[in-house]
Amino acid sequence: MSRRLRVALKVSVWAACLVPAAKLAYGWWTDDLTANPISYITNELGQTTLRLLLLSLALTPLRILFGWGWQMTLRRLLGLFAFFYVCLHLSVWVVLDHFFDWREMGGDIAKRPYITVGMLGFTLLLPLAATSTTGMIKRLGAARWRRLHRLVYAAAVAGCLHFIWLAKKVRPEPWVYAAILAVLLGIRAWDAARRFGRRRADLLGSPRMDSTVGPASRPGARLLILLVVLLGGCASLTSRGPGLAVPTREVLPNGVVVISQEHRASDVVAVQLWLRVGGRDEAPAELGLSHYLEHMLFKGTPTRPPGSIDAELEGLGGNSNAFTSYDFTHYDVVVPVSGLRAAAALLADIAVNAAFVPAELESEKKVVFEEMSLTEDDPERFLTRRLTEVAYVAHPYGRPILGTRELVRSLTRDTLNAYYTKHYVPGNMVLVVVGAVTPAEARAVAAETFGRLTGPAPVRPAAPPPKPLTTGAGEDVRRSEQQAYLALAWHAAPTGNTDIYAVDLLTYILGDGPSSRLNQVLREQRGIVQTIEASYIPRQVSGLVSATARLDPRQLDAAEAAVREVIVRLREQGVTPAERERAIITAESTYAFDIETAEGLARNYGQAETTWTLRDEVEYLKRLRGVTAEQIRNAARTYLGDANYVRVRFLPEGAR
Repeated sequence: MSRRLRVALKVSVWAACLVPAAKLAYGWWTDDLTANPISYITNELGQTTLRLLLLSLALTPLRILFGWGWQMTLRRLLGLFAFFYVCLHLSVWVVLDHFFDWREMGGDIAKRPYITVGMLGFTLLLPLAATSTTGMIKRLGAARWRRLHRLVYAAAVAGCLHFIWLAKKVRPEPWVYAAILAVLLGIRAWDAARRFGRRRADLLGSPRMDSTVGPASRPGARLLILLVVLLGGCASLTSRGPGLAVPTREVLPNGVVVISQEHRASDVVAVQLWLRVGGRDEAPAELGLSHYLEHMLFKGTPTRPPGSIDAELEGLGGNSNAFTSYDFTHYDVVVPVSGLRAAAALLADIAVNAAFVPAELESEKKVVFEEMSLTEDDPERFLTRRLTEVAYVAHPYGRPILGTRELVRSLTRDTLNAYYTKHYVPGNMVLVVVGAVTPAEARAVAAETFGRLTGPAPVRPAAPPPKPLTTGAGEDVRRSEQQAYLALAWHAAPTGNTDIYAVDLLTYILGDGPSSRLNQVLREQRGIVQTIEASYIPRQVSGLVSATARLDPRQLDAAEAAVREVIVRLREQGVTPAERERAIITAESTYAFDIETAEGLARNYGQAETTWTLRDEVEYLKRLRGVTAEQIRNAARTYLGDANYVRVRFLPEGAR
């Protein structure tokens, strides 16, 4: 091959290798990276790495099968491009998914096998990239260099395993890559066996074998063509972008809503029961009953005596959880896919047949008292509770979710059962099934279990809007801690209001992470707080934006003034394009982490169905990315005023 032709070939390979990066850059520029851009970018970079790695590994089999040598000059170039893309792939995980949280990343590497194997593959590529120069080949010697670079096969195996375990649903691409790698390894193994046989024949005085394969081996050409076609097919399969699958929503004749989605990250299924009842539905004499039911439903039914439910779940290889909010209560079971029907039958049973055994009812009171004590002893949790109560005085959202010690102490079975039978009716129920099952399978199980339930129509009066806040409302609480705590809160958009997307981004810009405005001004520049963050809880009737800080008690007034100053500047000057983009990336990263598991995805769907709509949830990221900087500024002007917030301060007992 002439020098000019070699140069043209390398230029062509360079251009082809840069195409995936150019496509991603163009997608970012045109805002066309699917509804979940972080997931899409991660997937594209990872698959590009595997394609280039397998192409580099295919060059030696080409020489083995056909005796060609011209392509070998491209091996290092393809390998270095593979390393370039795997570095970008890892950077997305480090920067966008975890924002340099090394402790969290270390935990992920240790606990999640697909990340462990992926990091192993990246580590194996490091010495190969470092020694892919002519100078290093000379220093190591050709033989030692070749032995070292056989690690690329182990790295490719790790990469294929990483992709197979990472896949969230049944996809052909990971298995196609694995099959291609198996064929390439098979060719190398066959060649090694052939060369060993040749050496053995030489030692025994047999005629020397040909150094290349002749016409009898031409099936290898068809095999290599098939490998190229498969790699191209993988590229076309992913060019549409992964996105998120759309969940299926159905309503059974008795009113139970069934939401299902196939999600094959592993052979498990999340089965969740959501109730449209929570702390806001309690009368003054019923405070804490929604939460108490959360504790009691797994304690037994007439057909499942106390202790048997835990034993049944353990026998299935599953686990359970539950959670109570002002707007909903939910019960969560995760089991192997073979336990789907048993899990649904269990949830259907406890949904309407809880026994409330008196002994269990009484013993659980001690557990609730301990939970109250834990909340009161934790300054940050108690600060959040007190802030909510102050922000929603005389409103259902201002009631203590756990109730009071007096009401819990005097609770009777009849009182709890009356609340249960009133609210736990099919029309208030949402069953969410997400995992390694099809929507048809989930629907059949739902109809067989929850479809048989009966009960009266639900009665849920609309909650009134909260009273407007006025500056000056708040309280100071003396605590045993040596540091002070400051919390400010504003009413904001509820779920169902289109402002929620702008408010969400607004709070990311204000107080999420080291680069946020509150952190930069109060912590980095002025040093008047140890920690500060902003958050947004979009409840069904009224959302709440809050800013909370831990600081020296002498800085309380200065910190409150500084928070207001930051907000005033944001209202007047707006936000920068970089801040908006960073907030969107942060929101996307948080969202991607939330839906990584079947349990997390089911939780998002259940909360959406009970507090706004499933469609809003599915389109959340798309709508979020459409929010403009001006809309974020308008959200600050609408909700974060100087005269409509409340304050809670925790002061050390000896502080003035």
